[in-house]
Amino acid sequence: MERRPLPYPWDRVKEELQSRVRDLAEDLGIKWKPDGQGLLHPLNPNRKDNKPGSMVIWTDPGRIGAWKDYASNDQGDIFGMIQFWARPRPAGKMDVYWWALEWLGWDKGTVRTLSEDVEARERRERERIAEESRSKALADAKSRALFGLWLGLPPIAGTPAEHYLREVRKVPMERLAHQPGALRWAAAVDWVDPETGEVHEWRNVMVSAMTADKRVTALHRTWLKADGSGPDPARKANGRHKTMIGRASGAAIRLSPGPSGLSPTAAAKKGITGPLGIGEGIETCLPVAVARPDYRVWAAGSLSLMGLLEWPDCASAVVLLRDNDWEKPEAIAAFDRVEAHWRAQARGRPVAVVAPPPGVDDFSSWVMGVAA
Repeated sequence: MERRPLPYPWDRVKEELQSRVRDLAEDLGIKWKPDGQGLLHPLNPNRKDNKPGSMVIWTDPGRIGAWKDYASNDQGDIFGMIQFWARPRPAGKMDVYWWALEWLGWDKGTVRTLSEDVEARERRERERIAEESRSKALADAKSRALFGLWLGLPPIAGTPAEHYLREVRKVPMERLAHQPGALRWAAAVDWVDPETGEVHEWRNVMVSAMTADKRVTALHRTWLKADGSGPDPARKANGRHKTMIGRASGAAIRLSPGPSGLSPTAAAKKGITGPLGIGEGIETCLPVAVARPDYRVWAAGSLSLMGLLEWPDCASAVVLLRDNDWEKPEAIAAFDRVEAHWRAQARGRPVAVVAPPPGVDDFSSWVMGVAA
C-alpha cells in the first residue's frame, strides 16, 4: 500500500513553529522570559524539578526551540519541545506532527501550490535575515552602551569594592603584579537600555568588563553594601548579588595579563605565550593571580560560561580552577563538560585541573596560605 504523502514537509512545519516560538512556548506553559544569553530556564515537567537552572531552551535565531536538561541529559528540537511539554503528551513523532498542524491551524489535507510554497519560503527567509540583522544591531548598540558606562567609571582602588576584595575576601591586592583594570566601581549611575529604553539604577556595584576578542561585550556586576563590608543583603537573599548584562557568551573578565603585561592579541602577535588560568568567579581567580604572576588569569563569570570560551593564541596551557563547592551531581557534570571542551581544543597542549584540598573552603584560603 502506497504511503499517503504528508500535507506539509517537516522542515516547513518546523520553520513555522520557530517563527511563532514565543506563542508556542506560552501555550505549552513555558514562561517567555529569556535571560541575557537568550535562554529560557523552565522547570522539567517530567521529573521532580523544584529549581530552574539545569534545563534551558534556546531562543536565538540559530537554535530556536532547541532544549536540553543538563541534569538528565534529555534534549531535542522544537518538535521534541512539544512532545516534552504538551499535555496530554503526544505518544510519538507523528503525533507531534499532527499536534503541530492543529496548533498552527493548518488544514491537514490541503497543500499549497509549488509557487506559493516557494514564495512563502523566500518571505520567511527575508524575515529571518531581517530579524537577525535587527537583533545584531540591538546587541551591538547595547554592548557599546555598556562599554561606555564602564569606561566612565573609576578603577576600584580606594573604593568599597577594593575594601570588599581586600578585607572581606582576603585578597592582598597590593601583591598583584598588575592591578585588574577590568574592575571598576559604580557608587551611583543610571544606565539606559538602548533596546528597551528602560532606565536601570546601579548603586554600589563592582562592575567588571567581560571581553571577547578585542571588545567589551558584557558587564559582570557584584552588588555590595555601600561600605564594601559584604554583598548587598537584599540581593544576596535571592541569590542575585552577582549578575551579568550584555553578551557574556565567549567573554571573560581578564584579571591578570601575566608577566608580559600585554593583551592577548598583542602577546600573540609577538609570539609570547604562557599558562592561562580560568575560573568561575573574581574571588576565585584573584588569589591565583597573586600567587601565580606567571599566569594570565581570567574569570568566566559562571561555570557554564567557562565552557564557552575559545582557546586564545596567547595560551600555551590552560589551568581550570575548580571550586570545592561544586559537589552536586549537576555541577560535577557541568564541570566535566567544561573540561571536555578545553581538552577538545588542546591539540596536544597541556590542560590541568586545580582545586583546593579537601576541607579548604576556597582558593583564597588555600592559595594565600601557600603563598604566605
